[in-house]
Amino acid sequence: MKQSMIKRTLLGATAMLALALFSAPAHADAVDFSCAGSACTGTVVQAGSNYSTTGIGGLVQSISGGPDYNTGAFTLVFDTSTDSASLIGNAAAGNDTLLGTIIGATPSTSNGQTLLALNVNWTSLPADFAAFLNSSAGGSIGSVIYLDQTDAATSVDFTVTPTPEPATFVMLGSGLLGLCGLFRRKAVNPLS
Repeated sequence: MKQSMIKRTLLGATAMLALALFSAPAHADAVDFSCAGSACTGTVVQAGSNYSTTGIGGLVQSISGGPDYNTGAFTLVFDTSTDSASLIGNAAAGNDTLLGTIIGATPSTSNGQTLLALNVNWTSLPADFAAFLNSSAGGSIGSVIYLDQTDAATSVDFTVTPTPEPATFVMLGSGLLGLCGLFRRKAVNPLS
């Protein structure tokens, strides 16, 4: 019985290793969107504790090899009252649209400017972005800096990184449970 248990454990560990080796890894790079120099256009509106914009334009990708690299501009639209965010590409950017959910918004004010840090889960990525990141979803912590007196956006930066697929967490969790079980068995019966 003991040899049978060892064989099953080794077979399971081999299967988990094979799954890890043959599963598609997430791309190491990320897609960065930021204003190109002073090309950032648009305003931010604050209503109580909510922030929104109907569009901050002039965002370009700054990663070599990324989807639509430097071929067009994107517009950032967000509303913290509905927790919605999107990056919408113009025709030169292939009309790509990234859709997301805001999971955190933190403002800080200094020297007449407000920095609004937005934590976004990008739940819908265009096919070329999903292929580049090797993930159907992404996450980012981005920032929007705007002037308090005029609400004009002066700087925007969002980096979209791949979100690990749930299967990755399932594999990791099952492997850890297996190790815990093995160590527990050794602790209860040290002679086996």
